Amino acid sequence: MIVATTRRGVCAILCLALFCAATIPGTAAVSANSLQAQRALSLLGGQSCAASSRYRTQTVRQVAQVEPTDTPSPSASPVATPSFGPVLNGPAQLYATPRPQGSPVTPPPVPTPTPSPGAVGPIFLVRGEESPPPITPAGHAAPAPTAVPSVAPTLGPGDVAVLSDSDDFNVTQQGKPGYALGNVHVFYSDDELVGDKAYYDGARTIKVTGHPYVINRAKDSILQGDEIDFDTIDQTSKIVNANGTSNEGLEEGLVHFKSVDMHTDPDGVGHGKNVNVTTCENERGGYHLTGKTFQYYPGDKIVITSVILWLGAAAVFFLPRVVIPLRSIQNEAQRPPIFPEMGYDQYEGAYVKAKLGFGKDRYYYGYYRVEYFTKVGLGLGYVGFFSKKNGRRMANVNYYEIRDRRTDTQTTNLTLQDQENFSRTLRGTFNFNYTSNYGPLTAVPANTSLNASIVHSTAHSSQNYGFNRNAVGTQSSSDAFTFTDSNTLTPKLSQSENVSLTRNSSAFGGFEQSTAGAHVTTQTHYSTSAVDYLLTFDKSFSQTPSGIDKLPELQVRPYKFFPHAGIPITSQFTIGDYSEPANAFNTSRADLGFVVGPALYKVFNSDFQANLRVDQFAYGTGDLKAIINQTMSLSTPIGQHVINSLSYNEANYNGPPFVPFQFLDQQPTTNVKGAQDLLRFFNGDVYSLQLGFSTQFNAMAQPVTYQLSARPTSRSIVIIGGAFSPGPGQGRGFGTTNVQFSTPLGYETNVNFIGNVDWAMHGRIENKAIYIDKIIGDCYDIKLQYNQDSRQVNVVLDLLAFPSHSTGFAIGGAAGSLIPSNFGQ
Repeated sequence: MIVATTRRGVCAILCLALFCAATIPGTAAVSANSLQAQRALSLLGGQSCAASSRYRTQTVRQVAQVEPTDTPSPSASPVATPSFGPVLNGPAQLYATPRPQGSPVTPPPVPTPTPSPGAVGPIFLVRGEESPPPITPAGHAAPAPTAVPSVAPTLGPGDVAVLSDSDDFNVTQQGKPGYALGNVHVFYSDDELVGDKAYYDGARTIKVTGHPYVINRAKDSILQGDEIDFDTIDQTSKIVNANGTSNEGLEEGLVHFKSVDMHTDPDGVGHGKNVNVTTCENERGGYHLTGKTFQYYPGDKIVITSVILWLGAAAVFFLPRVVIPLRSIQNEAQRPPIFPEMGYDQYEGAYVKAKLGFGKDRYYYGYYRVEYFTKVGLGLGYVGFFSKKNGRRMANVNYYEIRDRRTDTQTTNLTLQDQENFSRTLRGTFNFNYTSNYGPLTAVPANTSLNASIVHSTAHSSQNYGFNRNAVGTQSSSDAFTFTDSNTLTPKLSQSENVSLTRNSSAFGGFEQSTAGAHVTTQTHYSTSAVDYLLTFDKSFSQTPSGIDKLPELQVRPYKFFPHAGIPITSQFTIGDYSEPANAFNTSRADLGFVVGPALYKVFNSDFQANLRVDQFAYGTGDLKAIINQTMSLSTPIGQHVINSLSYNEANYNGPPFVPFQFLDQQPTTNVKGAQDLLRFFNGDVYSLQLGFSTQFNAMAQPVTYQLSARPTSRSIVIIGGAFSPGPGQGRGFGTTNVQFSTPLGYETNVNFIGNVDWAMHGRIENKAIYIDKIIGDCYDIKLQYNQDSRQVNVVLDLLAFPSHSTGFAIGGAAGSLIPSNFGQ
């Protein structure tokens, strides 16, 4: 039996509980199909029982809703409840059932109507079909909703209404049982209950039989059963021998489920027993999951115990506990996969890797890692995420340990991360990482890193205190202390300072070496409406001097430079005093930089573009240097299927290339220039052929590149690319040609191929990679990959409903990324 509180969604509890991650909308609009139902619009406003008599000619009935008292009356006072009366003629009957009221002598005041959590605004009462409508599979477009007439009757928040072809409900004689027959529809806050026959016990329960089902307002979840018992006061439904269909939370297809007994607590937490779930249309031909019990926490998670994975009629895997999050996670790596990963590695042997999720609430959750390798042994891990409800602390722990039976050694990995928000302006972060497992056949010592920082930030200033330590076993280590202070003095003036102290030590062959150093940087930034200024002081102190010191440097950047020249011109002027501690050299330097362009012109039917950059350097030693870079391009369409693109680039260097500084402003000794011509023939996306020609103006022939992209059919693509080197001699002619294609191979099967044709080796195909993707029974997506370079075969099994939760099987190495199915796009 199934119970689902309608204020939180009957179908949401059952469908979301079984691999669904979206909540059910509270209301939805549907079209009217009954004139009598339209006339009942005015009856849903909390009128008295006597007021309903004026509408008897319209075969409409209503009973006023009165909220219950906080404390029941000590006397056995009768309770106002809906009842069934004589059968009245007419195709439709509409009833609004009340909640129990207090003593009839002194009834409490009716509270101000408040919408229930599951309903937002009125619900339009329009009967649907007698048989369950089909649910649109996930990944497919749902039919557009039908407009609702403005005169359609509505159901207020918290009310319950019954609509049927005929009935013997009696609203004038409370407390008596009765029947409703023919196309019975029970409307309440979140869902709609439909059946052929309904029986009211005269107190609070309506029992619906005759192909009964419950459908949510979004029309994406349906529950069916042999009998459905609806509680008009608690608005819960019990379903005997339930089975359902839903597309909520799926990426493709539908989820089908069965349960013998499911119910909810008053607070909306769902419970169930003997659950059977599958996303395959043919359960025996695909897979299904069975679980002993499950708990559903609305909007948070689902917990299933004693889970067995079945392939057809064979039970293949058991998990003691599975947790499925029903809330968004910013980092998808924190979401554990549903199924284990299986495979074979030549170093570790056959393996099974599983992640068992756990979680109390969104403030504490994670998963356990259980991995077994036939050659290595058993590995155990723990990944937990913590946070405080007030948002002041967030932390996570990642621990893994395994003992290698081959070498009788134990490796341990540990990562700790913590962030503490002490106040609105003060926060601290802490990170620790210890790694001793670097993989098979390696002897790298353990690596340890520690990072800590405290940041104080206000509207106009911020200070950052940091510490960093890295160590590789006992071979080397480094420590660094940093301090950064930033201040906004005025809207135009800001100042920042950075100081760091470092220490490095190393030990090789019994010798130890240690160095220490300091680095100081200050920056003063000032801006006006026309010019931007940046003054920088940068100085390093070290036992082994290196780099370049700025003592100081001033950058001046005008916002507008010759604005009326007709071509965009930007400039930047830099002047300063520079020092190279490594060779004890110091002198002044000035740099005048200009960028002219881009210049854009339309020449007949062609597009022309040009850029020019000039840098002029002057040094205190009297040396002068200059760099001039220019680029130009011309693109010309020829007819409807040809485009020719020409480009030219040139770099000219003047002045001594390696003086006066040994590390600053180094430049080549010769000027360079080149031109390229790209000729493209195309016809939409049917084919595209590109031929590339280039020259370096050095009397040497350059290779001609080619690439052909073709789409023989709407589902296939072929790409061929390479180069041809003209002239005689070694290495001339066609080089290696890269071939890629993707094409269907039978029903719901696709094959992708990448390889290189080596013409020097008589056309032998090398570096092959083959990827086959096949869908089986609208349930599985099997991906097979072979990579010749790594000599590895990977097999990945995806469920179409949950492609992000896959089971991988690798032969010959660790599973890697698969070949993309759309090459070159």
